[in-house]
Amino acid sequence: MPTELEDVTAEISMHTTSINATNIIIDYTTKTAAFFDPTYELAITIEFYFQYAIIIIGIFGMAANALVLYALIANHAQETKKRAVNLLLINQNLLDFLACVLLVITFSLKVSNMHLTGALGYFICVIFVNENAASCMAYASIINLTPTLYRNLLLACYLCQRCSSSI
Repeated sequence: MPTELEDVTAEISMHTTSINATNIIIDYTTKTAAFFDPTYELAITIEFYFQYAIIIIGIFGMAANALVLYALIANHAQETKKRAVNLLLINQNLLDFLACVLLVITFSLKVSNMHLTGALGYFICVIFVNENAASCMAYASIINLTPTLYRNLLLACYLCQRCSSSI
């Protein structure tokens, strides 16, 4: 028959084993998994905030381009002499405005993390989520600048030759 001391010792031993088992379980459950890497979480967080920053920049770009477009169209309706220059500026500003609109739509869809299904979902995914429309408008805006840059380069070369010949 066990003595009282042996009973207490057995109970303490059983309690210690229970605490160790609990610590082992807690250790296994509190360890972070490999895919919860802190640097990966930081990268995801930064990407999330950059997408919101792009949406805000796109909204300010839309507002600024809309204001300039309104001023150019109002001026173009009143003045008939400089039609060619104004039309080029209106075209460039309209391309920039549409690029901002498509940028806001694209990144709003990305941030909303919407599940797209069916034919409409496929269309939205191909055009907006993959940034195809925004990229096309950005490229169109860059290509539209080419005649303007070429004209300014010719004007600069002409003025440089004229200034150097008079010296």
